[in-house]
Amino acid sequence: MKQNERTAVRMMDGRMVDPAMLLAQYSVPQQIADRKKAEKAACAETERRLYALRALRARVEDAREELAELEQLGVDALKEHASSLVRVLRPGMRLDPEEVHALQLATLRGRLAADERELKRMNVALSFISDDPYYLAVEARYLRGMGDGDIAERLNCDPSTVRRNRMRLVRMLALRLYGVGGGACTHSF
Repeated sequence: MKQNERTAVRMMDGRMVDPAMLLAQYSVPQQIADRKKAEKAACAETERRLYALRALRARVEDAREELAELEQLGVDALKEHASSLVRVLRPGMRLDPEEVHALQLATLRGRLAADERELKRMNVALSFISDDPYYLAVEARYLRGMGDGDIAERLNCDPSTVRRNRMRLVRMLALRLYGVGGGACTHSF
């Protein structure tokens, strides 16, 4: 036997054993590993969406105000909303003011509708866990930006209890939002 063949095959209880066979027999099956990756990704995405929720709420309010102003002012709004024109107009476009205004309104309504759908999804998901005694761990962390120590003081518990229960609730949210989230939520941004 060559040297690398000798290292590839080992003796175990007097028999020669291939490490690849051992790995296949005793390691985590690929389906389980893939599921754990999916759960971890779902938890990370759930946390990202939770962190973005506060900004999303403010953005929806701003968009509603801008839409009301654009509808009220009509074509005259073009003078005051030049920044939204930049998002709408492309080089070479030749539109009259009414068409530009209509395009502005349509773009803003589309963005607002998408943001409101996301806000509704997240609010429904949060209502799914709102009765939990550790709901404050999620709300205070992601929606108010509080640290675990401050949350622990308010809940009268240890910061590790806050982290553990927050991750449990994030798993529940991931399950609600993505259909996965069994046990791979192990970190917080």
